[in-house]
Amino acid sequence: MQILTKRFGLVEVDPSRILTFPDGLIGFSEYKEFVVIDLEAGGGCLKLLQCLSEPSLEFVILDPQWAFTGYDPELYPNDLEGLEVSSPDELMVLVVVTVPRDIRKMTANLQAPLLVNPKRRLARQVIVASPEYTTKHSVLQALASQVKRTG
Repeated sequence: MQILTKRFGLVEVDPSRILTFPDGLIGFSEYKEFVVIDLEAGGGCLKLLQCLSEPSLEFVILDPQWAFTGYDPELYPNDLEGLEVSSPDELMVLVVVTVPRDIRKMTANLQAPLLVNPKRRLARQVIVASPEYTTKHSVLQALASQVKRTG
């Protein structure tokens, strides 16, 4: 199926890759269906979470383990409601990234991760209570810390 996006125009997407957020995203509860699109040919760490019904609604996302290897938010049983999983281990966790003009100031929202059941294509955004996680963690700082630790 084809969808219209702000960034790429018309894009072909596999309907089996559609993610359903039954509650929508925080601040965007009326939008329920999204698809993940690679921002770079061949993959890459940054992806685009594109709304199917609103071309201008898109979010840059990434797997937090790529930059924040110790990211382990405490999830509560009610965070898993509607995702049809029995354990958080069955979930894929993604976070929304803000990419300003100065890419060096790119931040990740670790306080409100996206929990995805990849088998059922169900997703939910939750707010974690862990005080160490905020809405603005520097992605480049996290990567620099990893480089220092490993090499």
